[in-house]
Amino acid sequence: MTGDDRSGVGLTIALAVLGVFVTYVPITAVSVSLTTIARDTGASTSDLQWISDAYIIPMAATILSAGVFGDLHGRRRVYLFGMALTLAGALIAAFSSTLSGHDALRVLWTGQAITGAGGGLMLPTTLALIAHAVPDLRERARYVAMWSTGLVLGLALGPLVSGVLLEDLGWGWIFAPTAVLAAVAGVLAALRLPESRAPEGRHLDWPGQITATIMIAASIYGVIEGGQAGWGAPQTIAGLAVGALALVAFLVVEARSTSPILQLALFRAPAFSASGFSALIALFALVGAMFMLSLFFGGAQHLSPLEIAGRLLFVNGTTALANPVVGRLMGRWPPIALLAFGLALAAVAMFLLTGIQADTGLGDTIWRLAVLGVADAFMLSAVSVAAIHAVPHRLAGMAAAANTALRQYGAALGPAVLGVILAERIAAGATMPEALHTGLVVCGVLLLVAAATCVVAARAPRGQVAEATPAPVRAAQPSSR
Repeated sequence: MTGDDRSGVGLTIALAVLGVFVTYVPITAVSVSLTTIARDTGASTSDLQWISDAYIIPMAATILSAGVFGDLHGRRRVYLFGMALTLAGALIAAFSSTLSGHDALRVLWTGQAITGAGGGLMLPTTLALIAHAVPDLRERARYVAMWSTGLVLGLALGPLVSGVLLEDLGWGWIFAPTAVLAAVAGVLAALRLPESRAPEGRHLDWPGQITATIMIAASIYGVIEGGQAGWGAPQTIAGLAVGALALVAFLVVEARSTSPILQLALFRAPAFSASGFSALIALFALVGAMFMLSLFFGGAQHLSPLEIAGRLLFVNGTTALANPVVGRLMGRWPPIALLAFGLALAAVAMFLLTGIQADTGLGDTIWRLAVLGVADAFMLSAVSVAAIHAVPHRLAGMAAAANTALRQYGAALGPAVLGVILAERIAAGATMPEALHTGLVVCGVLLLVAAATCVVAARAPRGQVAEATPAPVRAAQPSSR
């Protein structure tokens, strides 16, 4: 490889890592400002849930087809479009702070949705850029680890940067770092990033994409409205019913499609099914817990945004530190076993966090959060690898996209469901700490169920898993994804 080739590969890797960093900064950046936004706009708990979910829902829906977009139209082009959406969404979200009341919230939700769609395009595209630039599997693994570190650093630094900005500036400024980074990445990619594509045998599964998007959005809407308007309210019933019908339609469409975005036969492999369920539960618990803890620290402990960010840093910061260690363990232990351990440890962390009260000090809080951070490192590192290892190599791209979509759906569902639990417990007379503890126990129990599922899958005979994997489907073969 010549010096120019190395320089080109290095720039591609750097832009891929920057891309995933920019994608994950907004997920946690807004968390420390929820109390501030509620105070300035009069937002209810369900309004605050939509601030998070307006970002994550489009992200989860777009991920499914983003890889195909890149293969057909060029990964550089999709990268640029994703960054353009991220920049536009961040600017719209920032502008929303100049408005008041529900006008501000509606514009904020719109900005978050546009940014989330850009993020959904970026996730598979950045991984595909690495795969194309680094054909050697062993060398590629090192760069994928760097990509994972960029993801975790985005989660870790988002709250901290927002907390610093909120010390002296209005909440609209928390979207400025995302806008600046997206602009810089977009300019660099436009000038230096080489184009790559692999259109052979690829075409978009629009019916699958549309039904999946409706299912995700409608089900989340139904849950949030159930907590706000009641489970018998017409909008609640309509949302849940539409979500259920869209799920049925998605399954029918994918079973009949010649080029599905998700081959249903993949779920015959126990490890793939277990990793998909675990991905959903893990992000449900992690993002949901961060949502509840942010409200608790601001509402019950009356902490400033920077103080909230400092505490949350002990989750994602610990994850970033533990990631390299977990990466080395991946070569010695089966990913499904490490995933089971991470889920069980996360359950322990949730139960430990039920020990914090309104007057709990910093020292007694951060060690509990650090345990969750270590568990997070195991779960985030192992969950996708476990899914990929469970299927034939030719279907690795599809398996990764499906696992990522389930992960993001869990991230959207977490604040929705746990926000409802929080609001209903408080409405019934519980204190904020009591409501938080209920939500944390729910997370802990679900994590234990997911861990048990992984243990069962790990004990499945290897031959049984191999036989369950689907036969080749010509049109669904991913290239360098």
